[in-house]
Amino acid sequence: MMRIVLKAACVGAVLVVAACAPQRAYDDGPRGRDRDRDTTSSVTPGRATEMAIEQAMDRYSSMLATMDADGLAAMYTPDGVMERQNAPPLRGRDAIHEYLAKPPANVRVISNRMTTNSLAYNGPAVVQAGEFEQSARVNGKVINASGRFEATWVRGPRGTWYLQHMVTRPR
Repeated sequence: MMRIVLKAACVGAVLVVAACAPQRAYDDGPRGRDRDRDTTSSVTPGRATEMAIEQAMDRYSSMLATMDADGLAAMYTPDGVMERQNAPPLRGRDAIHEYLAKPPANVRVISNRMTTNSLAYNGPAVVQAGEFEQSARVNGKVINASGRFEATWVRGPRGTWYLQHMVTRPR
C-alpha cells in the first residue's frame, strides 16, 4: 500500500536538479520536432521569465492531475530526466511517456498543486524549487501526499520552456 502511495506521489510531483554542464534548448515547432542549438547565453532574470516558468509549471501540474502522458512527456527535453523515489530515474521522453501512460489501475489522481518557493538562474537554465500537494484515490481511499520538488527548465528557440530534470521528495 505504501509503495502505491509513494508511486502516486512521485507521479504527481516533479523535481529537477540543475546540472553544471551547459544545457541544450529544443525547437518547439510543430509536431514536437527537436533541434539542438547552442544555449551558452544566460536567461534574463525578471518578471517575464518568472511568469513564463510559473505558467509552464501550471500546465505541467494540470496535465499531471489528468495523467496526460503525451502532454507531460512533451514538456521534457528529449534527454530530460524524471527522478522518482525508490526507483531508477526515467531518462528521455520515451521512458517518461511509457511510465506515465501506464499508471496503476487502482490509482487515480484527484488533484495536484505545485507552489514555487524560489527560482535560481543557472546560465541557460532556471531552477525552480517548491512544494507539492496531491490527492489520489488508491483502492477507493483518498490519499493525500505532499513534499518538495525541484525542476530545471531550459527554453526552446521559440520561447517554450522544457523540463531538463525533475525531482520530487515526498514527506
